[in-house]
Amino acid sequence: VPWASMAVLVRAASAIPVIRRALTSASVPVSVRLDEVPLIDQPPVRALLALLEIVTGRRPIDAELAIDLLTGPLGGADALAVRRLRQELRRDELAAGGGRSSGELLVEALQQPVVLATLDHTSVAPAVRITQLVQAGREAADEPGATAEDVLWAIWSASGLGGRWSRLALTSSAAAPAADRDLDAVVALFDSVARYVDRMPGAGPVGFLDYLRDQQIPSDSFASGAPSGPAVTVMTAHASKGLEWDVVAVAGVQEGVWPDFRERGTLLGTEVLVDVAADRDDFAPSRATARLAEERRLFYVALTRARRRLIVTAVSDDDAQPSRFLDDLDPVPSDAAAPERVVEQPSRSLDLPSVVAELRRVVCDPAQPGARREAAAVHLARLADAGVRQADPDQWYGRRPLSIEEPLGEPDVPVRISPSKVEEFNRCELRWLLKACGATDSDMTRAGVGSLVHDLAERAVREQWSDATLLAELDHAWPSLDVGEGWVAAREYTRVRDMVERLGRWLRSNPRRTVGVEVDFDVQIDNARLVGRVDRLDADALGRLVVVDYKTGVSAPTAAELGEHAQLATYQLAVEYGAFDEVSGGVRDSGGASLVQLGKPSKGEAREQVQAPLADAPDPKWAARLVADTAEGMSQPVFTARRGGWCGFCPARPSCPVFPDGEQVTP
Repeated sequence: VPWASMAVLVRAASAIPVIRRALTSASVPVSVRLDEVPLIDQPPVRALLALLEIVTGRRPIDAELAIDLLTGPLGGADALAVRRLRQELRRDELAAGGGRSSGELLVEALQQPVVLATLDHTSVAPAVRITQLVQAGREAADEPGATAEDVLWAIWSASGLGGRWSRLALTSSAAAPAADRDLDAVVALFDSVARYVDRMPGAGPVGFLDYLRDQQIPSDSFASGAPSGPAVTVMTAHASKGLEWDVVAVAGVQEGVWPDFRERGTLLGTEVLVDVAADRDDFAPSRATARLAEERRLFYVALTRARRRLIVTAVSDDDAQPSRFLDDLDPVPSDAAAPERVVEQPSRSLDLPSVVAELRRVVCDPAQPGARREAAAVHLARLADAGVRQADPDQWYGRRPLSIEEPLGEPDVPVRISPSKVEEFNRCELRWLLKACGATDSDMTRAGVGSLVHDLAERAVREQWSDATLLAELDHAWPSLDVGEGWVAAREYTRVRDMVERLGRWLRSNPRRTVGVEVDFDVQIDNARLVGRVDRLDADALGRLVVVDYKTGVSAPTAAELGEHAQLATYQLAVEYGAFDEVSGGVRDSGGASLVQLGKPSKGEAREQVQAPLADAPDPKWAARLVADTAEGMSQPVFTARRGGWCGFCPARPSCPVFPDGEQVTP
């Protein structure tokens, strides 16, 4: 069938980019009507227009716009890069004695680029790129008679994305379709601004902004709507009315999409008012029936666009079911032999990655006939010679030998361990390893709140603060935290203030004598070097040392888990091995350890969970063996992944072989 005689119809315009990428990756020429994809919704166009608004003074830079520009195609920053930029700006702000939030600092950095000159070049690179584009646009706008086309072209030229995206679009990489799509959007933008300038030569950049944003349909009849040659037409079912093709594919006929029962009425609900005024009590069921009939008519329109052949696709799995309309099109037999519709496995896609994957599967399958495997190897070699990296066996994941097989630890060197890592390692060795290598999504706000509460607790003991002073110091330090704005910040402040109030009441009611606060320790226990810091060190009535750890989170161990809590037991072990001899006068008797739950109170008060002394345990040596086994395990070359209740919030899960999304892909 010639490409020009084929169409793919979808229910919603949001599915068009997906269909377009799938077809273009298989080298099928595609025609997409421009009015199906709003121009101003394309990411590169939205970024260029935002810069044009800034240059013309139509829109001031705020924190939200700053983040959009930095993470957009022009800034090129990911979440990690934005985080580094925020940290660099905050570090400079705190060094200068200021207390502004990182959002305010981002706005200042884009408005006054001079503040970026003395900061780390790598961290502030995304902000520098945006400021350079703004400067290029302003210089173009200051020229006499400057048009919107002149300003946009100056910004686009300064970005350097044209050549980069062009080279990327010509490759066979997975990012090529996205680069091609972004280039199409930019070309469409410049077509639009060129037509505007030709028709209204005296209008400035501001006029073009109003013109483009006021358009309900971002294209017009003068715009080219199809490639120069034959192509498959991709459009919505609504847009297909009155048109016909030899072959029509109606894609994604799923329940919830065909039919779509979402309410589609006016803002004031006049259709409901009409039913109420007519005294129709059953207007809700009648509207649902009318919507179903309307959806069935739309489905009929889509089906009848085909002259020779009709293809209807749907998916059946745990998350999606075929539409009820399929029963109208192809009724399921009523006999007992075939009570359900037959679901077939789709054939391999025609795109290059799928072809390479099929060839690799055949080559690596010993059960395949020798001639078939040899033929697949020949095709892979041909593709590898043509520059397809996925076809080269040297590039296959899992085919190369391990680069390092030695243990992680050095021989005869004690393994450095912190008490919190003992518990984490014994839960899941792989999680500990990946987090130690940087696989973490730590919440900076939560970490900042925890550090603030611990700092206030230390100073309250050292300086003998009253409750009023404690709260006053909280208010003084609060602006230094970046906790957002509006009701989010107000809610977080209330939560932290409640914690600080609970902390003050617990400090007054604690019957033990304070030995030290924020005490560092470093002690060797067999093959382990135990290093850390305790929030508070007390002495009980018998003179024994009790380690106290403040907790600002919302999770807490159960009573059954408390007896074997690894972190508390490791603190006690540090006491017994003389880690606190300097502050305690040589006392090595442990009176237990405790967690003071400030974030998860009991009846509105801080809850102290106490672990009994190791000497009173049925096996007093269990903590020492745990630390020794942990040190030995941390120095080994192999680490085991364990499934548990912590898997649901584990940041390393995408790399964990216990779950499908982290399994290794090997031939």
